[in-house]
Amino acid sequence: MDDDPVLRSLGEDIARNDPRLAALLEGTDVGHRHRGARVTAILLLTTVLLTVALLVPPTVALGATAMLLALLSPLAVCWLCAADERTTPGPR
Repeated sequence: MDDDPVLRSLGEDIARNDPRLAALLEGTDVGHRHRGARVTAILLLTTVLLTVALLVPPTVALGATAMLLALLSPLAVCWLCAADERTTPGPR
């Protein structure tokens, strides 16, 4: 399939211009690059929310948590469905 010099040249151009796209087209794993930033943001957000929850009365904290869970649960389901569609099944 790579015997055609035009296709080989095009593949080299793609690899040079966009290595992530080339890796995706070849089927190799690109990996996650910004995992540390995501973990740091989650830890910071958790710390802030926990601090605020401890400063307000318990009923207010419980009510706000219940409202957030009720409002964010449909978004979480949509996110999980979209993540399931993005994953490709492995070889069997």
